[in-house]
Amino acid sequence: MKLSDEQIRLANIQTDTVRLRPLGEEITLAATLRENQNGINTVTARLTGRLERLFVRNAGEYVRAGQAVFELYSEDLAAAQQDYLLALKSKSRYGSTDLDFARIAEAARNKLLLWGMTEAQLQELEQSSVPKSTVTVYSRYAGYVLEAPPAEGSYVAEGSTVLKLADLRTLWAEAQLYVSDLPFLARTREASITLPYYPGRILNGKVSFVNPNLETSSKIVLARVEISNSNNEYQPGMQAWITLKGKTRQALAVPTNALIQESRGVTVWIKNATGGFEGRMVRTGIANEDYTEIIEGLKTGENVVVSGAYLLHSEFVFKKGADPMAGHSM
Repeated sequence: MKLSDEQIRLANIQTDTVRLRPLGEEITLAATLRENQNGINTVTARLTGRLERLFVRNAGEYVRAGQAVFELYSEDLAAAQQDYLLALKSKSRYGSTDLDFARIAEAARNKLLLWGMTEAQLQELEQSSVPKSTVTVYSRYAGYVLEAPPAEGSYVAEGSTVLKLADLRTLWAEAQLYVSDLPFLARTREASITLPYYPGRILNGKVSFVNPNLETSSKIVLARVEISNSNNEYQPGMQAWITLKGKTRQALAVPTNALIQESRGVTVWIKNATGGFEGRMVRTGIANEDYTEIIEGLKTGENVVVSGAYLLHSEFVFKKGADPMAGHSM
């Protein structure tokens, strides 16, 4: 098919030279950022009681290690403090007797420590000799609150979770992988992650986990890549793309947007020596987002249409009333 220079300009038809390029197979997967489950910690109630006061109330708040997070009321706590004070007083008054008051006092002290009292709180109790029915609980961990805690006045059982904290310095990018793509992971686990919120930024990582359990209804498995988030730029729930890259080799390749996918095969349009355009069926090999390997149908140095190929195809059908590849096979 012949076109004038004006038609070529108006149709924005552009060509590229077919040549050898470094090419590696790629698989791109839609992913979602999740909390790293290894960085989730809980602050629990160490005894049954009532949440007298909350110092952290909302999901998303940041909690420092050592920060006071809630105050718990418990009558059992007051009784245990009284037992400790009596043991200290008996130890001081009676000294060494058949009853080892030093060991009794130490056991009572350890019980209070297990129930969440700190060394500073115990020293205050020893100095004041006044038991308290409330204890302020401090977090041993730093992180962001995942869920709002129970309301003030709620009763909590021993061992129940009051706060769940997530350390977001690392995140998981999780994607669904078709079982047919699993052999690709046997060749490489190198991955790059891009986020639509940060154009041009590429994060490098490796596939750290592939769920061995197959979802039979959909024939997919879960694949996971861990990424660094030291500056807290990324949040769980963000969408991302995971690209798995295979080994690179030299291959005869053309830009992927030069290919026209049809039911009978793949077609490209080339600009021939006379300046005309002709369709040609090709056989393709490995591909990535930008380029596709041509195994058969083109040779080095030919000019392939990379912009306007679909327009040429439609124009041919319109003018000739036939598919340009009718009767061709590959």
